[in-house]
Amino acid sequence: MHRRTPLAVATVLGAVGLVVAGLSGCAVQQATPVTDAEAHDRFLAALDDTQDIVGGDWDVLDDPTPRECVIPLWVAGERYPALRVGDAPVLASVAADRVESAWNDQGMRVTRTDIGDVIEVKGESAEGELLVLRVSESASTLLGESECRPR
Repeated sequence: MHRRTPLAVATVLGAVGLVVAGLSGCAVQQATPVTDAEAHDRFLAALDDTQDIVGGDWDVLDDPTPRECVIPLWVAGERYPALRVGDAPVLASVAADRVESAWNDQGMRVTRTDIGDVIEVKGESAEGELLVLRVSESASTLLGESECRPR
């Protein structure tokens, strides 16, 4: 009978966990080393800054109720959603360019997609925050989710 050492067992279990995380498409994302309130404030500031870049009047329809999320590896967490609806920018393409540039400067992973007459700019921060701006000739919307914080 072959006896496994605790180190060998830990190594195998760690490798299995990494393979499972890789297969599930999850990246191991640790919560940032700030308080929950600071993380939430950082997220709200990113939304406010984006509104300032686009300009116009905005209705803040953020839901104050957190949503459940899971931090790999299977840690229960919470994230806050946001929704803001604003006026159409003077020029949708210019507003999208400015937001895309600002988010890139902040180190976000940014993608831009044209959906008919709507331009969508999506930014994902290193902290796990998601921001999505959609601008057109008729309106602007900004939605997002804060980072997933452990409960």
